[in-house]
Amino acid sequence: MHQKSNQEKLRIQILKTIGKYQLIDPKDKIVVGVSGGPDSICLLDNLKILKVNIVVAHLNHMIREEAKEDEQYVKKYCEKNKIEFYTKSIDVQKIAHTNKIGTEEAGRFARYEFFDEILKKTRS
Repeated sequence: MHQKSNQEKLRIQILKTIGKYQLIDPKDKIVVGVSGGPDSICLLDNLKILKVNIVVAHLNHMIREEAKEDEQYVKKYCEKNKIEFYTKSIDVQKIAHTNKIGTEEAGRFARYEFFDEILKKTRS
């Protein structure tokens, strides 16, 4: 008897949830923020099978040394899978210092601004 892998079970659960709540229409264009970490790559893998128009937005916060490697990884993933890809580097720590806010808050504002920019740029 064939037992389903955890990956298959997760994919089935994701698809059921999307269907149950009608979260995605096949005509939708989805801007996905992808960091390059396992969670966002898992999300992208699962959205890819829905055959919807995906646009990937990767924001490099310029905090971690590995950030450029993450960016290249996501870029190559998108090239391989023929997914539209946008990236931007923003010095989040500088923004946080200038605006006297926390780094996480500055990062969140920068991401939302970037996602809005990509959404406007790619809107059909």
